[in-house]
Amino acid sequence: MQNLQPKPPRSRGKQTIFVHSELHKCTHVFVRRDSVRRPLQAPYDGPYLVMKRSDKFYKVNIHGKPTSISIDRVKPAFTHNADDTLHIEKSDTETKPNLRKTRSGCRVPFPDYFVSSR
Repeated sequence: MQNLQPKPPRSRGKQTIFVHSELHKCTHVFVRRDSVRRPLQAPYDGPYLVMKRSDKFYKVNIHGKPTSISIDRVKPAFTHNADDTLHIEKSDTETKPNLRKTRSGCRVPFPDYFVSSR
């Protein structure tokens, strides 16, 4: 019993921080809001343009002002390019549903066999 030694304490000073693998390549980032949020308020603001990168800080253009933000508070923004959009052409003859108004003014699609031609 005299030979037992206490277990050394855990080191709590060094925490590992998750850094997304695409963070060093992206052009825009979302910035986490570190304040108390209202209900249904988004935790991230943005996307904002990245102006300069360093190991621990990014210089981000927020509302026209360059702001230094730690990489702990940012995540990459994956935006949809305009070139990848699907172009759908509208047809010349658009089909309109058979909408009629009831006595109360509601619009109701009646089947053709209920509609009398006036």
